[in-house]
Amino acid sequence: MISLRTALGAGVLVLVLVTAGLAVHAFQAKRHAAVEARIAARQEPVLTPAPGPAPRGLPVVSPAGLERGEVPRGHVDGVALRALLIRRQFEELTLAVEQLQWGMESNPQDEHWMTDGIQALGNGAPDSEALLDAWVEASPRSFAPYLARGAHWVNVGYLRRGTRFVAATADEELAGMQKAFERAVSDLHRAWALQPKAVAAARPLLNVATALGDREARERVFARAAEQCPSCADVRTVYLHGLTPRWGGSYEEMDAFAEAQSRAHPELGFLRGFADWDRAREPGADTDRTLALLARALSAGDHWEFRLERADQLRRTKALDAALVDANQAVALRPARADVYFGRARILASSQKWGPAGEDLLHGLRLEATDAEGRALQPGVVKGMVYAAWEQHEAGHREEALRLLELAGELAPGDPEVSRWRTRIVTSQPQAEAQLKEPEDFRAVQQRDYALARERRFAEILPLWDAFLARNPEHGLAYLERSGTHYHLRNLEAALSDLKRACDLGINEGCARARQVERARDAAR
Repeated sequence: MISLRTALGAGVLVLVLVTAGLAVHAFQAKRHAAVEARIAARQEPVLTPAPGPAPRGLPVVSPAGLERGEVPRGHVDGVALRALLIRRQFEELTLAVEQLQWGMESNPQDEHWMTDGIQALGNGAPDSEALLDAWVEASPRSFAPYLARGAHWVNVGYLRRGTRFVAATADEELAGMQKAFERAVSDLHRAWALQPKAVAAARPLLNVATALGDREARERVFARAAEQCPSCADVRTVYLHGLTPRWGGSYEEMDAFAEAQSRAHPELGFLRGFADWDRAREPGADTDRTLALLARALSAGDHWEFRLERADQLRRTKALDAALVDANQAVALRPARADVYFGRARILASSQKWGPAGEDLLHGLRLEATDAEGRALQPGVVKGMVYAAWEQHEAGHREEALRLLELAGELAPGDPEVSRWRTRIVTSQPQAEAQLKEPEDFRAVQQRDYALARERRFAEILPLWDAFLARNPEHGLAYLERSGTHYHLRNLEAALSDLKRACDLGINEGCARARQVERARDAAR
């Protein structure tokens, strides 16, 4: 017969085990929630950019005054390509990507047109998923939408995984990456089957193979790409990235590959600099040694990644003028890459050149709205621009102050601090009502609007904007301002119409406010 002491002891043990089990379950649930929040934060766009104007013709920018053999020779307009996607102009988008492919086939030096164009279309932004699905449905016989959607899911996979070493990466992050890659690989192989010369499919496939440690798949993909395009540079640089020690390779492998490729194709001589470039990126490396390694890398060839890395190293040493020289050259060498704009924006911010920093940051975010560097830069740049705007105002440069605040509003739509300072500066200078008889001056109308709004005379504001927009029907900021008047007059549909028009004209704040008004309208129903 079990004694009372034994029974009580067993009961206590069971209670302790149950309590411990509940504590473990609670801890695991909390850890899982933290990981999911971390993944979601990485995928949340810094901002959702307005589409911007759709391109007319091939979306390639050719710099004026340069011969074809000079640098830069031209670059794809990734923002314009994304405008076609966001506007659902799928027929034009398909033709544009196919034209980029034909151009690359006729001149492999234009490989980056496809590489950078597909990166812009498949940048991993969450709002792209439905758009890319619709594009595939609209153009199922073209390789273009499959290639872009495949690149999108590769980028989603990397966003889900994060940038930590494997030991510090959660199982959920690795599983999320794997699931995204499965969707990507199917689309990328489909694109390559539909267009056997679409070497651009190799780059994301190589990234997948590298992340998964699948050396056999990596060699297979590269062999096919190299056969189709013996002198393509981009596919070789991404292959070299996979040979770095952090991905299981070695500097000996990198040097051997670079040497073999350079001998076969002298124009690829810059590949010899990649091992030194990677050595220079080792954490905690001595500054002098790092700069010497990057100088040696650049002696192999003037490659944009080498320039960008040296620009960042120089920034860290406070050599900001020299850093900006390298950053400018990185932009000139690869002007369709978001990385170069984020890198230069950081240098400009360190130099307190807030207007140019904001312009670079905004352009980079239009290309890649979920980029970690852009995310880190945004709060400080916006704060710096607000400070610079007030300095400009104090110095009597009112228009420059308002231009800075409008740019800050594009980077941080709805930021109350930006709105407060904009209102303060707009209303800081008296403006005669007589000047509004011929409403051609946006600032004059804006100032009268804000003055009347303080007295809640919204019905008197509306005719001012109506008259201005009748003469200036493409003025996005005017639609944004009039939308506020409609909102205060409780005409929600008119406010929403103006916000959508402002968004369509490239005003990010119009897009953000349109989403807010739509949510408020739907909640009220």
